[in-house]
Amino acid sequence: MDLKTALTLVAVVLAAIPVVPVDATRAHKEFDVPAIFAFGDSLGDAGTNSFIPQATARADFPPYGKTFFRKPTGRFTNGRTIVDFIAQKLDLPLTPPFLEPHASFTKGVNFASGGSGLLDSTSADDFSVPMSAQVQQFAIAKATLEKQLDAHRAGSLISKSIFLFISGSNDLSAFLRDAQLQQQVNATQFVASLIDVYQKSLLAVYHAGARKAIVVGVGPLGCSPLARASNTANPGECVEVANQLALGFNAALKQMVDGLRAALPGFNLVLANTFDTVSAMITDGKAFGLDNVTAACCGAGFLNAQVQCGKPVPPSLPGAVQDFCRRPFKSLFWDVLHPTEHVVRILFNMLFTGDATAAYPINLRALAQL
Repeated sequence: MDLKTALTLVAVVLAAIPVVPVDATRAHKEFDVPAIFAFGDSLGDAGTNSFIPQATARADFPPYGKTFFRKPTGRFTNGRTIVDFIAQKLDLPLTPPFLEPHASFTKGVNFASGGSGLLDSTSADDFSVPMSAQVQQFAIAKATLEKQLDAHRAGSLISKSIFLFISGSNDLSAFLRDAQLQQQVNATQFVASLIDVYQKSLLAVYHAGARKAIVVGVGPLGCSPLARASNTANPGECVEVANQLALGFNAALKQMVDGLRAALPGFNLVLANTFDTVSAMITDGKAFGLDNVTAACCGAGFLNAQVQCGKPVPPSLPGAVQDFCRRPFKSLFWDVLHPTEHVVRILFNMLFTGDATAAYPINLRALAQL
């Protein structure tokens, strides 16, 4: 066979091989994660509160969602949440809210609810879904999957899925606002009560078959635009007592993670550290491409934190103008509390490929490969 004939034959063979996108092939081979189940507060909410008419914490109006979805979706940012980034990286569809009518649960469910907490009392006044109710919703979703797939296949799906928990910030903030509660219990006791609920929630999903879970620690609560604007002692500065409370909570979370990993065979539990990364952004925003690390990108008033993003400016704030945030990729915070999609992407990358200081004891890539 001469060279020309050989090359022609090779070309014919190659042409017969089906073309598969490289990214899809890599994702399929690298990860065997069929679904994501997300629990928590507004940092993970995919629109739950949009289906609760009485819910006061809402993000179902412009300009929320403007950067990625081009419309409000109920997410408390300008684009995707960390739940969305995880789903896309694992080649999964975005997880629908549990309350969304006719939603399919076969690729996962999002139970997170803006304003919710680990404690039922944290969610009582704003009609959000507390952690206890989210765990009950998961039990319903599991029963639905067992009917659709049969018990064995549903159990296999759950055991391979990623369970993501983002909660605690609202409880800690509520404690700091409640002088009467602070007289009844000290910070250490209050944190212990939160950890107890957290542990019960994780045990519930473990006994339901979960084997891969991520617990996201809280960030520097005292440095949000809302906290800075509410700092009467040093207006515009971080509230250090809030940051110290967050650090104490995160330390207790780590102890809980270590304890559950030791006590529960096969429970691959990961703790994500967002506090240090966000603190680094506040210290040196330029290193992360940020020009604004103090004020909300969208909002009005002092630090854009006196009026919620997208809401009308009241007459009580003469001269204040609603800033609709033209360059969110240059800001740490989208609104008074929540990060921009740009920052969420950075936090996701730290969780996915970071070392033990960012994701303990393994990162998301390693967890998804188990």
